[in-house]
Amino acid sequence: MPPRVLLLSATEFEVEPLAGSFGQPETDRSGLPDGWRAREGTVEGVACVAVATGVGKVNAAALTALAVAAHRPAALLLVGIGGAYPGAELELGQAVLGLSETHLDTGVGHGAGWSGMESLGFPLLPPTRTRPAATFNRIPLAPGSARLAEELGLKALDFGTAESVTADAATAQLLRSRHGVAIESMEGAAVAQVATALSVPLYQVRGVSNAVGQRDKARWRVAEAVAASCDAARRLLPHLPEVA
Repeated sequence: MPPRVLLLSATEFEVEPLAGSFGQPETDRSGLPDGWRAREGTVEGVACVAVATGVGKVNAAALTALAVAAHRPAALLLVGIGGAYPGAELELGQAVLGLSETHLDTGVGHGAGWSGMESLGFPLLPPTRTRPAATFNRIPLAPGSARLAEELGLKALDFGTAESVTADAATAQLLRSRHGVAIESMEGAAVAQVATALSVPLYQVRGVSNAVGQRDKARWRVAEAVAASCDAARRLLPHLPEVA
């Protein structure tokens, strides 16, 4: 019986509160390259396989595709930490459910002169019979995410993904104003792009570890953010339509 949910994270640290009790990885049938592992177990009665993709878009996209092919899950749940953009009105240690993902820097140019893939006329995903609109920089996450967030008492907001972490307040404000996103990570949009291409619903929960542009790590709350995202994921899993 294949796992019903593929539980993804950039690092194993970010998913350990959920997957720490899982059994030893089935390396002979994980379908993953050497250096990665898949751990199987249950969370709140839901069968899961946990895979840490590694940091960044390339790792996230490749490992998501390989893990989906190997384990054929009904849904994906991406958990982890992220930075909150100015004006998002989020607190450190707060868990947030994603509504969409946006590739923040895929396109042409830099800074104020940047424009996305639509300006080039090249979609990131072509239209299909079941997905009639071409996909450019913004990618919707699983339908029903807003309803689930309301049921669980979580905020549901738009997320963004950058190739490099935003390191200054001015750029943070520019990205917030341009894209209207609340949370920044380095993997979410890559996972969303693969999930959309493979027609697997993706849910994403992130805990706020820091303010985007704030590089003073003494002010970060990483442990609290991991705990919050995993707690929200634990509550979310039994309510996913694909596992009910």
